[in-house]
Amino acid sequence: MPAASVALKVTSPSQWEAPSHSDGPSTQRDEATNLRLQRLNDVMAAKMRSSSIEPKPADEEAETAGLDLMSLLVNPDSFCETAENFFDLSFLVKDARATVGVDDTTGLPVCRLAEAPDGAVPKTQNVVVLSMADCKAIGELWGIEKPQLPREDGARERAQAAAQRAPPPPPDDGEESDAY
Repeated sequence: MPAASVALKVTSPSQWEAPSHSDGPSTQRDEATNLRLQRLNDVMAAKMRSSSIEPKPADEEAETAGLDLMSLLVNPDSFCETAENFFDLSFLVKDARATVGVDDTTGLPVCRLAEAPDGAVPKTQNVVVLSMADCKAIGELWGIEKPQLPREDGARERAQAAAQRAPPPPPDDGEESDAY
């Protein structure tokens, strides 16, 4: 089937938004997460169109064809971004907007966007153990030279600056606390 005839159902980021009741740092984190989810959705949709891969309902047995999970998510230069990418994909899977599986011919992990079913989605959980060394090794084995998921300008610099800031001092209410 030609790539132009593949119709993908692209959802809006508002479907992923978690309610927030403040305008503080958590709201900014929620907005950043929603932007990353939309970016991941958009990149996956574009790659699926160019590969003539159609989404299937999340509750249907999907074919094993999909996008190479590691090439999509691993950034060999940033373990933090790799972890964020896996975390973001987990949100799409949880909301039945994407599926993860194993390609029968290669035995490698694949992912694809999915059409969310009308009813309830069965919940399953899996744990992926990935170290910094694993991230580098995957980058080398897969030949990943640059990340496939773009980041907004200045995101890395802001993250590095935030990591260098000291935590806020504990409240001084006269009582001792073991929180710090």
